[in-house]
Amino acid sequence: MKTLLLATVFILGPVGMACAADINEVSPVAGYDWSGLYAGVDVGYAAGKSNLFIAGGGFGGGSDLNSSLDPSGFVGGIHIGANYQMANSFVIGAEADIAYSNADGLTPLDTGGGGVSALLKSELKWSGSARLRAGYAFDRTLPYITAGVAAAKYEVTAISAGPGGEIPFHDESHVGWTVGAGIEHAFTDRWIARAEYRYSDFGSQDLSIAAGLPTATSVDLQTHDVRVGLSYKF
Repeated sequence: MKTLLLATVFILGPVGMACAADINEVSPVAGYDWSGLYAGVDVGYAAGKSNLFIAGGGFGGGSDLNSSLDPSGFVGGIHIGANYQMANSFVIGAEADIAYSNADGLTPLDTGGGGVSALLKSELKWSGSARLRAGYAFDRTLPYITAGVAAAKYEVTAISAGPGGEIPFHDESHVGWTVGAGIEHAFTDRWIARAEYRYSDFGSQDLSIAAGLPTATSVDLQTHDVRVGLSYKF
């Protein structure tokens, strides 16, 4: 009997160890950890909404002038940020970005002579932001929301066929706010793809030119951005 028991242990022992090893191999590993620093690039399209207001028309009196400028075009830039993933899979973080823009637009301007006598050219030169982010991680997929401070360089120029040529109406940096949402997916432990939408309101400023215009002159700027990007997690 003892001999039989010893033989059974001798046979089943290695089998049990092999089964335990197999179980360890197929056991689920810990999920992806979003914590850490990252940096990357992004490209997209910005649709702008801008309004030029000149009290009394600004050209020999008359009614107030409200002209839609609406610059639109492609944007591209870089971003850098950091995430921290909590035990309950919520992820919080901060991110900063800056983007070069070729968004522009042309709008006819009636200066009071009974027809279009000039064009208004609007150009969004660059934009940037510093934002907080919050999301919930589904392993390697992270939907998130974001909000923070935004800034942009905005130019408005009047283009006339007459002797005036080009007259700079506005060339200033605007500061406002931005809010948006997006989704990221880590397709490797280091490389992360993203898609994001943001709305930014850069506020209103007085025009930087005084000659020939009344005091009550201003221009505002808002943008809708859709971007895709690629980040590297350090």
